[in-house]
Formats: sequence, structure tokens, C-alpha cells
Amino acid sequence: MILRPYQQEQVCNFVSAAKRGRRRNVGCLPTGAGKSVVIAELCRLGKRVLVVVPSLVLLDQMHRILESLLGERVDVEQGSRRADSTPWFRSRVILASRDSLLSRQRYLGSAFHGITAVVVDECHVGMSSRLEQMLNHFEENNAYLFGLSATPYKGKGRPLRYWDRPCYVYSLREAVEDGYLVRPVCHLHEMKGLDFSFIDHVRDSWNPDILGSVLCAEQTCQEVAQMILQTYRQQPSVVYCAHVRQARLLVDVLTRYGSKPSIVYGSQPQEERDAHMQAFLDGESRLLINVAVLSYGWDFPALRRVYFACPQRSLSRYEQRIGRATRTLTGVLEPGMSLEERQRAIANSDKPVAHIHDITDSSRSMQILSAIEVLDAKTRTCKKRRKQQQEEAEAEGVDVLAKAKEIDEELLREHKEKRSRLLVGVTFDNSDRNPFDDPGKSQKSKRGWRMLWGPYRGQLIRELPTDYLQSVSSRAKKPTPLVLAIRQEISQRERQRT
Repeated sequence: MILRPYQQEQVCNFVSAAKRGRRRNVGCLPTGAGKSVVIAELCRLGKRVLVVVPSLVLLDQMHRILESLLGERVDVEQGSRRADSTPWFRSRVILASRDSLLSRQRYLGSAFHGITAVVVDECHVGMSSRLEQMLNHFEENNAYLFGLSATPYKGKGRPLRYWDRPCYVYSLREAVEDGYLVRPVCHLHEMKGLDFSFIDHVRDSWNPDILGSVLCAEQTCQEVAQMILQTYRQQPSVVYCAHVRQARLLVDVLTRYGSKPSIVYGSQPQEERDAHMQAFLDGESRLLINVAVLSYGWDFPALRRVYFACPQRSLSRYEQRIGRATRTLTGVLEPGMSLEERQRAIANSDKPVAHIHDITDSSRSMQILSAIEVLDAKTRTCKKRRKQQQEEAEAEGVDVLAKAKEIDEELLREHKEKRSRLLVGVTFDNSDRNPFDDPGKSQKSKRGWRMLWGPYRGQLIRELPTDYLQSVSSRAKKPTPLVLAIRQEISQRERQRT
């Protein structure tokens, strides 16, 4: 195995932390930076290693990579497949599905006796009391725990449950600047008739019923489909939806326009999902409509564009989904390349940038942050706190955070001025932004309910004549969210007159 400098540094930090007696160690590597190679190197260095993955797709992918890099047999514990418990046939490395290990406490079996290290891939996913119990079991039996994730935090920077503070962080920004990943470019396509300000939300979750009624409206699906068709340029693209109903309606609209999209979602029959995925991978379909399936662990370097067709308040999900498109094309980078050679190879490839199309205005409140800003959200506004965190990190020997400070001081590309016209009609405002910039730099348009039809289409209802609003309200057959907003506006005006 030939490790990149940051991969070697990750392994060295893990080993150093373990030698200092630290049992729980977390490392952060962005999507596409080669976490599998780091896991393979940890397996090579360990005596008996258990690798835990959260899904079957990741398990099959990891099994091929580990056997190829290690050059030895890797046992699998998943479903009907069992790791060999006979000492003279037992493999040194076991790869296991998290759910299978937790099923009837299979991790207590004799096949897992003598495990010296447990590596948990995507350690930010699915932390529960049962998983904690399993990890505690291995820790009590003198095993070291290593967690890896592109986003070792939750929400907008809150620490992970169970795991300690990361001993090493290599951020998406660093990987892009170092020429290992493709630079993401975010396109803002704000729909004038789509307003989420009135939808109730708790923490990072929206009210699913009200959100569904807004996203599944025929007018909304038509606008989203129009934006996708005029921007994706027949390139492999994935669309993230909030609901299965929204995804199906979007597929129906896109099909009516002559496109052949694929669709995948959690409750979909496995055979049907495999068929849709294969159609996309084979190039028969260029659009993949997805609901809660491809947020992490999906490796498809040819992906060019990501569409956010659902609002997103979670920074970790936002960064994970952007990471689906930032991988370089296969064969573009070679070992031993200098920084200039890597940057030139990416720029001259068929995928010089990754396009992130935000239809639901999520990225205005999102910024891909440095390590310290992600792990302690208060440092984003408090310079003194940031300095204290950096000094503490240096005292613990985490010198990579000092590097993150330097990157924070670098001047990235200037934010492009907001464009008033792009491709679609009057129902969209369009602009570009750098996802590493402060979202406050983006110009904020007026928020509020807008008319979806008629002579005042796209205009704020609070700026429309009262007579017109009363006419719309009296002709409405159903109390849709827009109609309710119009009636509320009429009531407010009547109260002001009295």
C-alpha cells in the first residue's frame, strides 16, 4: 500500500494516541479521501482486527478493498455468513455488519475472542445504547476503538455521542486545496414561490406533513423538474428528495418531459432498487432520484452534479451529500504527483469542478467549516474561544488543528455577484457561492409567500392588491397552504384598518 501524506499522518496519530493509553480514537477524513486505505493500514498493523460497517453496500465494497490491499483472507460476519471460530482456520481480520453483530449479541461469539482493535467506519451513523454496549465489551477486553467519518459531529457542530474528540482531522477544504478532491461550486436557485419560513421545525427536523404538502405540490415539482432539465446537461446527477411521494411525482414530471430517471428509496424492494441503480451505473439513466439512501458510503466518481430538492439544516448531511460529487475521476491522480501536478490533472480532466445545485435555499445557512469550527460551533463567532481551542489542541499534540488555523486565514475565491438571470424564468433567483465562504456573504432576497399563477406570478402576496387577494380566496376550492397564507394576509389588513 502507498499511503498519501495525510493518510499516513492519520495512522500515526491513531497509533500515538493508542500508545498514550487513549482507548477511543476518532479520525476525520472527507468523502473520497481514502478512508478504506487507512482502515486497511490499521488492519495490517493490528494483531486481530474487527472492522464494523453500517450497511451491506459498504460491507461488500470494503471486503473487496481489504482483501486486495492486505493480500489475505478477510472473514465476513453478516446474516448467514459467519466468521470462522476455529483457531487454526480463523482469519486475522473480520469484517462485520453492525446490525448482524448486534443481532442476538453475535459479537460475544468465540470468533471474536482476542480482538485487539475495533475499527468503526462511518462512526457518526446509528449510535445507540446497544452499539455502545458492544463497543464497551471490546474495550473492557483490552481492545482499542478507532472511529472514522467524514463528519465526526452531528447537527451543526455538536459532538458525537460516545466518541472522544478527534485525534486527527483532515477537512474537505484541506483535501480540495491540496489537490486530492474536486472543488465544489454551489449554485443557488431560489424559487420565488417556495417559502419554508412558516414550516415548524425542531432542531434539524421539519414538520413532515407541512413540508410534504409544499414539496409535493404540482407547481413545485414542475419548477424543480424544469430547473434540473435545463442545468444537468445529460451528466450523471443525483437528486435528494425529502419524501417518497415527492420523488415519485418528480420522476413522473421528468418522464413526461422525455427523461428516463431512476429512483431509489429505503422501503423499495431490493430487486427494484438494484435494477434502478444498475440502470444509472450503466448510463441508461443520467438522473438518480433518491430518498435517504445515498447520503453516505456511496462511491461513484463519475457523478457530476448534486441537486438539493429538499431543505437541509444538518451540516453533517449537507457535507456528506456534497462529498458524493467531489471525488476525482478514476485514473486522474497518480502516486507521487506534486500539488501543481494534481491541480493541473484535475483542471484538465472531464470533471474540473463538482456542481452543487441548491433548489431549496439550504446552502445560504451552510458553510463547510474548518476542523475547529465544526467541532465547537461557538468558535465561529468568538475568536478568543477559537484561540483557546487551538492552544489546547496544540498542548495535546494535535498539530493538524494548527494547520486548520492557517487554512482559515487563507483568502479563497471572491464570492460571485448574484445573477438576476440564468436559465429558468421568473420563478427563480440564481446565484453562485463558494461553499467554504461565510453564508452571510450571500445576498438574501425578500422572503414570504408568492403567487404561483396568474398576472402576479412570482410576486409577494403582501405586495398585492387586497381586491385581488380576496378574489383568489373566494375562488379557492381547497384550503391549501398558499390560500391560508392569503387569507391570513387579508385578515391582517382588516385588523390594521380597524
